[in-house]
Formats: sequence, structure tokens, C-alpha cells
Amino acid sequence: MRRECRGFSLIELLVATALVAIVATIAVPQFQRYANNTDLKNAAREMSGDFSAAKQMAIANNLDYRIAIDVGGNSYTLTRTDTAAVIWTKSLASFGGARMTSTTFSGAAINFQKRGTASNGRIVLQNARGSWSHVHVNITGRTYVHDDMQ
Repeated sequence: MRRECRGFSLIELLVATALVAIVATIAVPQFQRYANNTDLKNAAREMSGDFSAAKQMAIANNLDYRIAIDVGGNSYTLTRTDTAAVIWTKSLASFGGARMTSTTFSGAAINFQKRGTASNGRIVLQNARGSWSHVHVNITGRTYVHDDMQ
């Protein structure tokens, strides 16, 4: 009896390799776009969460807090307004190419009062792809994010 060899021919392997290469060529740029936009969204949502936490701290501790925004340094700092003690400083460096481009807050700072009210304004974030995220804070201290992805 003749025993048949099992396996793939060289032609079959070359065709499969070519198909994988074609799919990878299409998929990699799309994945990079997705990753850049995800980093931007995560940065905006992290900021929004930090702003909400500052509002809750102001209400819970019956103190005024201030978040100073450093657009050039791509960071923001939470301080107590009565003692000027820095609670924390956060940077957007860990979010890939997400960077702050502008703010409409007066004096580049958000003030959270004891009642939970806050300064009204927004911060604009952008990534290298040209996508934008806007982090809004309204007078009641509510924060929300608006994204415009490219």
C-alpha cells in the first residue's frame, strides 16, 4: 500500500502568505487610526472624571477647589483654594498623542465651590490625526465630553 503524504504545497503556502500580507496592509493603518482616536477619547474621559471628582470633593469637604490648566505643559493641577495645597497634578502624556490645544476657562482655571457649582467653559484636546475632543463644564459643575473623530 502506498502511503499519501499530508501537508501543503509551496504554492498553497505562498498564496496564503500573500493573502495575509494584503489583509495586514489594509488593517494596520485602520488599527493605528483606532488606537489614536481611542487615546484621545480616554484622555478626555479621564479629565471629565477628574473634574467630577473635584466637584464631589468640594461638596463632601465643604471647601473650594481649583483646577489650574496648563495647556502648554499638557497637564492640570487640583489645589485647595484656602491653603493653596496641591492635591494632585495629572499629565496627558500617558495618552499617546492627545494634547490640550485651548481652553475657554477664565484664567485657565476651573473653580469648584462648596455647593458644587463651577466655572463655565471647555477644554479642547486634539491628536495627530486631527480628531478633537471637547471637555465641557457647565455652571452646575456637570462635565461632559463631545468628540469629533477623523
